[in-house]
Amino acid sequence: MRLFIAEKPSLAKAIFEGLGGNPSTEKKNGYFQHGTDAVTWCVGHMLELFDPQDYDAKYGKWNFSDLPIKTVFPPKLKIKPQTASQTNILLSLIKDATTIVHAGDPDEEGCLLVDELLDYCGNKKPVERLLIVDLNLAPVQKALANMQHNVNFRGMTNSALARAIADQGFGYNLTRGFTLKGREKGYEGVLNVGRVQSATLGLINDRTLANQNHTVSYYYDVYGGIDINDHTVKAKYQVVESDQVDDKKRLISEAQAKHIAERIKDKKAVVTVVTTKPEHTAPPMPLDLGSLQIICAKKYGYSADETLDILQKLYETHKLVSYPRTNCSYLSDEHFYQALDTAKAIGQTMPELLGAVNGMNKDQRHKAFNTKKIEGEAHHALLPTQKNGANISLSPKERYVYNIIAIRFISLFYSDSVRNKTKVHFDIDKDTFTATQSVLVSKGWEVLGKTQDNDDEDKPDTTVITGLDLSTLKFSDTGMCENSEVDKKKTEPPKYFTESTLIAAMKNAGRFVKDPVLRKALDDKEGGGTLGTEATRAGILAKLAANTGLITIEKIKGYSEKIWKTTKQGQELCSKFPDEITQPDISAIWAEKQALIKAGEMSVAEFASFNDEYIKVIIDDLDKNGLNISANTHACPDCQKPMRKIKGANGEFWACSGFRADPQCKKTLPDFKGEPDFEGKGKAAAESKKAKDTKATTCPNCQKQLKRMKSKKAEGEFYWACAGVFDKSCVSFFPEVKGKPEIKKKAEAKKKS
Repeated sequence: MRLFIAEKPSLAKAIFEGLGGNPSTEKKNGYFQHGTDAVTWCVGHMLELFDPQDYDAKYGKWNFSDLPIKTVFPPKLKIKPQTASQTNILLSLIKDATTIVHAGDPDEEGCLLVDELLDYCGNKKPVERLLIVDLNLAPVQKALANMQHNVNFRGMTNSALARAIADQGFGYNLTRGFTLKGREKGYEGVLNVGRVQSATLGLINDRTLANQNHTVSYYYDVYGGIDINDHTVKAKYQVVESDQVDDKKRLISEAQAKHIAERIKDKKAVVTVVTTKPEHTAPPMPLDLGSLQIICAKKYGYSADETLDILQKLYETHKLVSYPRTNCSYLSDEHFYQALDTAKAIGQTMPELLGAVNGMNKDQRHKAFNTKKIEGEAHHALLPTQKNGANISLSPKERYVYNIIAIRFISLFYSDSVRNKTKVHFDIDKDTFTATQSVLVSKGWEVLGKTQDNDDEDKPDTTVITGLDLSTLKFSDTGMCENSEVDKKKTEPPKYFTESTLIAAMKNAGRFVKDPVLRKALDDKEGGGTLGTEATRAGILAKLAANTGLITIEKIKGYSEKIWKTTKQGQELCSKFPDEITQPDISAIWAEKQALIKAGEMSVAEFASFNDEYIKVIIDDLDKNGLNISANTHACPDCQKPMRKIKGANGEFWACSGFRADPQCKKTLPDFKGEPDFEGKGKAAAESKKAKDTKATTCPNCQKQLKRMKSKKAEGEFYWACAGVFDKSCVSFFPEVKGKPEIKKKAEAKKKS
């Protein structure tokens, strides 16, 4: 039996159809069977690395003295409980197979995902490698005819394994180390440290500090009002080398600006340059996941996690879009030839897009259709499938997201938008002033609407609106500068990150690496110079957002989205991290090492040892110097060490963290409304309540206790009787109101005759 192991069920189905099988009639329990071919599937990683406590039970409890925990190599793996049944089917099929075909995604993680299963069961059978980047039938059959030896891809597997081991060691050691040292200072909560998560926190922190520490300064734009051909043109002064300017080439001397403005008044203005060029803007490339998340954050305020969830439903439940977790913006040649079928499906699914579909030029070929660009990539760009969704009920959010993807695909078959850009230079008293003009010639694809998926700040419109068409001016045309003005502008602080700009920063993390060698290493790694992957980025942001002790996310004036910034404790934590942790440098350093591993020039064990040494340096520094972080809990009144809330057999209470210190402190306090009861408020409240309850159940006539009695006259009703009734020393009875005896100032006791 030849066994194909696919990374996911959808890929397994495509492979099985490529082999001539019928998934509807030849499906077994956890696999497809057609003749001597069986096709099974994984659901993500089926195995996971041993946790430290799996190697040694003592690591189940966090103790700083146990750090650093060294990497065990080779690592042991265990079956993930949530997918154990499918894993056991896989292992059984591997045992029965004669040959195996590895059909993981054609990237490092895809290589590891299947290879780790084969290594786990000690497979010695021959293994071929199937590389599929397009689930359409023709490209799948082509890939089946061109399989390679799996051994050729072992370097990619080793690179992914090295990263997984290092990420685990990095996270386990530094999270425990920083958390335990934080507790000593009174910070309660886990201080998660991770290669990607901490670098993202660092980006947020750098931007927070840059914004909050910004010093306001001013710059000046000088404008001349030029009367020419019976119209006024507003032209802007162009700085020269001798001017006082800032790093952005802006004039910073108010005196100089005023001097220029005065000097040009009533002076002749001569046209020295007139250039008019058509500017063609091609339809934008198809979307990857990150770009879609940016658009949804800007347009609808969706979090990265929410967009991914919506997309996942469109993919898995409705089967209306292609695989979501893609970082590729290209499509295959096959997708171009199938564009008519895709367009038809879009029109059926969203009839409101029929007009846009009918406007497509099916013969126009966009550069996005290029199979060579997706060779070596795990997936192609997002696009609608050829499924008719006319009878599918989509939620409003699902419709919004499908619409964005569909419009981006449709626009590939529209012409460029065209604008004529004119720039005119005027010479006024030997100074150069410029005016610009942009005239829309053809909207092209822009009739479908623009979508923004970059993090560039909105650029100011430099177009000068006048009654004069600037393109009609000619060299040496003359006018008069009749007036001038100085526009004083305040420098603005760098904007806080929002979810959309943060995703964009993570997608282009290489630009934050200062070392050019490291920057190149990060940019050259698989997937490009990014922090996280399309599959993990939303989860990383969700974890950061949940850590309210380090991050705040809030709505403030001037931003369309909520802004992300670090808290005081977040800033203190980042200041303790080495620079390479709060920047993408660690990812760049690892990328450099992983490239060597992939090439067979470095072993996984050597990389693990390198990472262990790096972690040890940080742990040693923590041990020696501690962590200066502000407390977010209460200090013990006896020794000032932080107190912690503990759940005991009789409820919650607060205990001093110094019970293991030397000297010991075993101070405890009861809990009162979620806080340690320093002033005995809880005891006083309890005594007050007890006194009140006692008074409420005491006979006002003889002070004996009252007893609740069931009425014999009315079923389900109660009354209260004085205990003296039973020894005939008192004959007081009271009606019940809301479960209590109704006692008035002057008791109206009912006496039995």
